[in-house]
Amino acid sequence: MFRAALRLAAPAAIALTAIVAAACVAPAGATNPSVSPSAAIDPDTVVIRVDWEGGFVPPGVNLSRLPLVLVTADGRVITQGPQDAMYPGPLLPNLQVRTLTSEALADLLERAAADGLLVDAEYAGGPIADATTTVLRITVDGVTYTQSAYALYESLDANGTEQPSGAPGTAGRAAMRSFIDALTGLPDAAYTGASAPYVADGMRVYSSEFVPDPAADWQPVEWPLEDLATAGESAGDGLGIRCQVVTGDDLATLLPLLEGANSATPFRSGGADYSLIVRPLLPGESGC
Repeated sequence: MFRAALRLAAPAAIALTAIVAAACVAPAGATNPSVSPSAAIDPDTVVIRVDWEGGFVPPGVNLSRLPLVLVTADGRVITQGPQDAMYPGPLLPNLQVRTLTSEALADLLERAAADGLLVDAEYAGGPIADATTTVLRITVDGVTYTQSAYALYESLDANGTEQPSGAPGTAGRAAMRSFIDALTGLPDAAYTGASAPYVADGMRVYSSEFVPDPAADWQPVEWPLEDLATAGESAGDGLGIRCQVVTGDDLATLLPLLEGANSATPFRSGGADYSLIVRPLLPGESGC
């Protein structure tokens, strides 16, 4: 039923519902949701999102982090494309978008249900310091299920075996890895066309005092918008970083400058120089 409904629906009106067989397996004490057909939802609704959170990293890394993969209700898959191994690198990330077939999207949601991922779960990791936490969020019928696992991939040994062996949550962590690997390794046949650059409607712009880098060419670029000393809001006490969201005409003015800049380019505003971190807004995101 779910597959038939997806094939007949227009991509922008896919009702993300899953008909889950009673025999589907879930973690002990959990039940898979019995999902019935629902009304069409906003195509920008995020149905699958995988993030890396935490870890021992500078504040700027957390501010600029993008999801490993994000899937919307109309089948768009947004990922980070390849980037030249150069320093300083481009200021803007290389985000790519590709659209899944309705059948491929159905397969993913059915797999999530069958693998017991439509429940909330949190898995601790082994004795590994300063690793990230992988967070998988899946939304079905307006309900978001969140599974998180510390050191999800770092905990594997050279043979791909979870360490420590037999620790609580091993099966759940394996199910998370298997689903994420399938999601990020989909064949070309799962898509309706080629990959293309993702065009964001807005950008989060983080600004902080510029510190010259002797290894980079740091000719300043004139900032064309409101003074960076006061624009936006603080990104956190003690960080010395401000955040603003740029959209519309302001984004059209700023974008050519961002595209021509690198991560070490200073921007001059009100007589002072600033470093920027630029983070495109993705579906489901708003504000700083």
